[in-house]
Amino acid sequence: MEKVRYWDPKVELMSVEEMRKLQLKRLKAVLNYVYERSAFYRRKFDQAGVKPDDLKTLEDLRKFPFTVKDDLREYGYPHGGDFRCVPMDATPYFHCTSGTTGKPTVMYYTEKDKGTWEDLGARSLTAAGVRKGDIMLNCYGYGLFTGGLGFHYAGIRVGAVVIPWSVGRTEAMIQALKDFKVTVLTGTPSYEYYIGEVIGKMGLDPVKDLYLRVALPGAETWTEDMRRRIEESLGLKAHGGGAVNCYGLAEMGGPFVGMECVYEKGVHLWVDRYYVEVIDPETGEALEPEEEGELVFTNMAYEGMPIIRYRTRDITKLIVDPCECGRKAFPRFPRIVGRTDDSFSYKGTKIFPSAVHEAVMKFPEVQEFQIVVDKTVMPYTMVIRVEVPKDKQTPELKERIERELDRTLFVAPPVEIVDVGVLPRFEGKAKRVIFKEPAKPEELKIR
Repeated sequence: MEKVRYWDPKVELMSVEEMRKLQLKRLKAVLNYVYERSAFYRRKFDQAGVKPDDLKTLEDLRKFPFTVKDDLREYGYPHGGDFRCVPMDATPYFHCTSGTTGKPTVMYYTEKDKGTWEDLGARSLTAAGVRKGDIMLNCYGYGLFTGGLGFHYAGIRVGAVVIPWSVGRTEAMIQALKDFKVTVLTGTPSYEYYIGEVIGKMGLDPVKDLYLRVALPGAETWTEDMRRRIEESLGLKAHGGGAVNCYGLAEMGGPFVGMECVYEKGVHLWVDRYYVEVIDPETGEALEPEEEGELVFTNMAYEGMPIIRYRTRDITKLIVDPCECGRKAFPRFPRIVGRTDDSFSYKGTKIFPSAVHEAVMKFPEVQEFQIVVDKTVMPYTMVIRVEVPKDKQTPELKERIERELDRTLFVAPPVEIVDVGVLPRFEGKAKRVIFKEPAKPEELKIR
């Protein structure tokens, strides 16, 4: 196993009590800051009947209102709007989300914010086992997505050589992995899994022919079975490393809200910079550690557009038991179970695509999967399509997968086995859920 390393040991080895004191100090400061500088939060706090001075304890943050994505779309687009706390000419750095479900959310950063971003990135990469002298090939997109430049800056800060590949030209990229003796690979888990497949098709032995030690999959949910497949197909364990889960979101300033350490036992959240809560997604009430709910973050780190009590829609639970790495003041979450906005109902049961992922990828015969929901019929139907090599396609395997889905989902959608290569592969975020929607009224032709 990679040796445990720290970027900032004074912070990372804080006691829980020291951390709580620091959090209270920073929460008081950021609440006063946004009340004075942000038109949105002055209005929001006044409407809720709270003032920054009402925060006497950490638990008092629950008195303050939540922020949701629609707030950022309505009051922060396109140039930060009512969320902006500094003039435009003080925020030369910019990112935004894809906007696939509506207006994108935009974030602006000051020069100081960029330094904070780099520092948290360096802390994250160090925790994951990246070190000075590594050669990192960055497969995250370099467009508006925060991952590309985020990992690029962080890798340089650590002292790694960064190859800015982005996505695509997979066979050429694998040749670069070999020729440049790349030791660290970033990218979505779907793409890293696909890279592993192509390595095999090219006849390369990842242990003998490549030098990869650390993979940093992020930007989408994945499972322990996917971790095992990535680690095996890239030869990571043989080189003393592994596939380490990372977590971030644009609304909190980029990809480094948290990172797993080399023990791979959950994502450490950097709570010296991001105050974290877990709430009941239905009632908004606070939950205790080990209770599953929605993550909520308050950004105590940035000056351009700090966000207060942001509802992420990500569902998980917090682990507060100390980790072997020594970062006892930094709680962990085991994995994102799903998102409140990507679940759907089937036969009265809420389905998270990540639960389907976990169920079907337990079977080593399954190479890829797809969820097809047909809303053109009533009641809706759902079929799980799984890729399996022809020589392993059996009725018994189909029944085993259906039993596992029934056990995991509490419903039993039918499974359709297809040949390897039928389902799509992904260079960016995976799109494994297909909805067949009924035609809109304006699309129907009058006969």
